[in-house]
Amino acid sequence: MVDLPHRFVPTTSKFVSPVRIVSQYGHGAALTRVSFSPCLRYFASLDAEGWLRVWVLETLDILGIYLLEDADAELSWDGTQAVVCRMASGERRIEFADEDAVKASVPEDVSARVIPMLGLPEYTSEGDIVRISYRGEVFEHEVPGLRSLKQDPCERYVIAESARSIRIFSLFDDVVHAAMDAPEGHRWLGTAVSYRGDVVYAFCDDASLHACDVLKGTCSCLLSLNMRVTAHDFGGQKYVLFGNGAGNIGIYDIESRALVLQTPRAPRGFSYVFPTAEKVGFMALRPESATAFFSQSQEILSSSPLPAPCVAACAGVRFSEMVVACDDNAVYRIKLDDGDLSKLFVSDKPVLRLAVSGDCVLMADISGDMYFYDRSLTKLGLHAASVQRLALSEDAGRFAVLSGSGIEIYARTGAADQVRVALEGAAEIIFGKDKTADTLFAFMRDMTVRAVDCKTGEVRDLGALCLTCGRILSVAPAAKSFMFVLVQAEHGQLVALKVGMNSGKSSELLRIFSYGTQIYGASNGEQSVCLRSDASCLRIISGLKAFSIDDWVRSEPLAIF
Repeated sequence: MVDLPHRFVPTTSKFVSPVRIVSQYGHGAALTRVSFSPCLRYFASLDAEGWLRVWVLETLDILGIYLLEDADAELSWDGTQAVVCRMASGERRIEFADEDAVKASVPEDVSARVIPMLGLPEYTSEGDIVRISYRGEVFEHEVPGLRSLKQDPCERYVIAESARSIRIFSLFDDVVHAAMDAPEGHRWLGTAVSYRGDVVYAFCDDASLHACDVLKGTCSCLLSLNMRVTAHDFGGQKYVLFGNGAGNIGIYDIESRALVLQTPRAPRGFSYVFPTAEKVGFMALRPESATAFFSQSQEILSSSPLPAPCVAACAGVRFSEMVVACDDNAVYRIKLDDGDLSKLFVSDKPVLRLAVSGDCVLMADISGDMYFYDRSLTKLGLHAASVQRLALSEDAGRFAVLSGSGIEIYARTGAADQVRVALEGAAEIIFGKDKTADTLFAFMRDMTVRAVDCKTGEVRDLGALCLTCGRILSVAPAAKSFMFVLVQAEHGQLVALKVGMNSGKSSELLRIFSYGTQIYGASNGEQSVCLRSDASCLRIISGLKAFSIDDWVRSEPLAIF
């Protein structure tokens, strides 16, 4: 069953891509940071892959999706509609626009205007000791692992927090009003106090919300979702914002003691994606099957289910062809145009990386050993640790290995003819052809392209891609002296670029809008896009036709009136 998007929210924000299509699903990776805006109308969320989203609290509409260099950047707000991301490489300020927003006010910090009266209780901490002074008396309490102290709004008691316990001490005597210990195997993330100060709310890392009635001294669990919380933020005394390891976001309303908003689970996404080798298009490999989408003919090609979940894949050299390795240790060739799926060979260990040229397959297994398959399986006398990518020349005479230490280029006849290139930051590698057959092209994470001379190891800069921000997913050979590059753009779309091997110039050919296992739009330019929003509704941004892409079957154009 294919997961279908429930709702897409167009926005007129100038910071969202021109086609302006966004989804209300959660992230595709674990949340690392969440942060409320000062006015509590918006919040920002960051996941482990570096994707930052800005949301409207009341509706979960997304106002912007951005890609950061640091997946653990610190988030703060500058005013009500600007997020400041502090990373190791520096700061990035992201502004967004919300045309529906009323002028939001930031709550005033009145604590700076309060002058404490003489004779009032005072409290301090030293290590694990809380020390309260009142009218010449000193009361001491020990809280192992003490990390913070907080006073209630009515100035009657102080709340001492540690990861394992919360203690509430009187400010006027030696009384302990209440104590809350975290559930077994879990820890407290923080507390909030009601406006009247009579209830202390505690939030646990299992996404449970607890309440302590200070006057009665009773504690209770209000709500529990039983999930691993990986990021959280308190919206003053009103909300608790949290994200989990699955990439979803939840919001507790502290006053109503209810979970008021939660993002739906994100559909399982594509395992691998590639530009096609000959036609401008898009190929995807899901855990259970392969799919191709072609922009000119609007064809959807599907394969039979794979015999086992895939663990590695690469684009073939022919139209709609892929080579995949599955966790049954077998390597298969898939031809989507005729629905053929054939087993090439079975390896002794799981295959982690693949490269293909004609009928020749280069692979690296889980232990770092490398093999060639050309009608028979041949083990090379090479062992490469932490293999990130493999590349095979058009005539299969050379191959290259990208690892954490750089790039190594070998002659297929043996390891003696070897060129080492200390090049950091490469995401993908591919050999040239024809006049550039002696060149290896490296696509860098900073969206630039480098050309490496296979004989000397000399590196030269070919310039930058036409997309300045994004993540390079894969490369494949195109017709003549060109390459296709598939990039995940900053706002989450998949963009196929055409790059010249001689000039390094690039141009955008096709933009794909997909989420999880569903392609819901495609565009040959910013002014033409067909969008499928759900199983029965089609929406046109610009253009005359829309194409229904339902469960990966061939589709016919639908007239829009």
